[in-house]
Amino acid sequence: MDRVFSGLEQAPCICKSLFWHRYILYSPSESRTILNNNGSAESFSKAPFMTPSINIGATHFWGYADFFISITTTDISLVKNTIENNYQLGTFTGLRAYPSPTKVGKIRPFVGYAFTPMRYTQINETGEIFKHTSVKSVLSTGLSYQLSNAYLTMEYGYTVNPVFESYLSKTQKGSDAFPKSMLQVGLNWTIETTRTAATEENRKANKLFSASNDNGLFIAVGPSSAFPMKKSVYIDNTRPYLDNLGFPAIFPEFAGGYHFTKSDFVIAAAFRRMNQKRNAFGYTSTMKRQSLNLEGYKFLFDYHGFVPYLGLGISRERLDYTHSENGTALDPVSQQVWSPNVVFGWDIRPSQKGDWWLLRTNLRYFPTLRLEIDGEAISQQYLEFNFIQFVLYPQRLMKLKTGCNKSSPQSIFLNEPVKVLFRCKTCQGSGIEY
Repeated sequence: MDRVFSGLEQAPCICKSLFWHRYILYSPSESRTILNNNGSAESFSKAPFMTPSINIGATHFWGYADFFISITTTDISLVKNTIENNYQLGTFTGLRAYPSPTKVGKIRPFVGYAFTPMRYTQINETGEIFKHTSVKSVLSTGLSYQLSNAYLTMEYGYTVNPVFESYLSKTQKGSDAFPKSMLQVGLNWTIETTRTAATEENRKANKLFSASNDNGLFIAVGPSSAFPMKKSVYIDNTRPYLDNLGFPAIFPEFAGGYHFTKSDFVIAAAFRRMNQKRNAFGYTSTMKRQSLNLEGYKFLFDYHGFVPYLGLGISRERLDYTHSENGTALDPVSQQVWSPNVVFGWDIRPSQKGDWWLLRTNLRYFPTLRLEIDGEAISQQYLEFNFIQFVLYPQRLMKLKTGCNKSSPQSIFLNEPVKVLFRCKTCQGSGIEY
């Protein structure tokens, strides 16, 4: 990303967008246990499998680091399993650090870290289903080779603390594990999307928009995920065989607000709707959550386009819990509550503060949110993670497109001369090169 700085013609390129396809090969686990038709425990071996994934990320800080998300698709078993089971891997969120910056035609080593929710599903010969979900850390090391418009990567990953306790029935326990090792191969295409920030027209527009709190209206949208941070007391006490930390599916986030640009402070509203489903040994539950969050946050500093922020929010939550046992519906529970939360994240800015679009990462933590049922709690203490949100400033975009001002066609650029390329159809004001 080419950044514009006061007094500098052009800052070094610190960010390139990455879009790539990756294949992840997982090693088989040791022998595990299952209940057969006679109710006796017996061991079986799991087959290795491969998971294609689609990835989005960016290279930052002049080639010293990659930040990425990896959206896994369908598992492909390399050998037929004797017992029906599968691993469902959530979205990997992580980074790679390079001791030496990446360069075209050069091989570079790297080390990496990622976290992801992992879910294991096992079906006994009697048809009973067990599921277990945990958020796991993955450490990795590998090599990267950069082409003119692409990266090739090969890496080895190790899952930290992969062992977990499994239930063979409602009362009988066993031991299992997520894959310890994985081999990953990827092809990554690079796209430079922010080079226009260094043009003279955008430089002048950025100077104007950054100097006041006007033209700060924005709208935003992006995919989001939620990671349970605390187990539910209700599940532990009543149905310990249930998947306590089951994670919701990926959901969209819609937001809008106002950026007081000169002060670098934002007030905003964000709406999300998410579903969390659990089922095991004849019990099924669904938690539906609708959340409207009112939040304010302050940007802390600007490190060459990486701009972190911190703030607080208050959300209006609607929680609807439905459940059944062996096909018989149990009493549903619904609540509407207010929930405080902590908001933090960062912007990736092409210029300083006056861009008409940018990419934002949002994180929210809800330390007290829960649903009360039978005197106990189902935790909703999630860490929400919206990794890539597209933010649009429509007022700034309209001014850039029209330069519309009857009294002074040059006022958008602080009375500096501009090249007139077209006329506004409404008032015949001058336009600007764009």
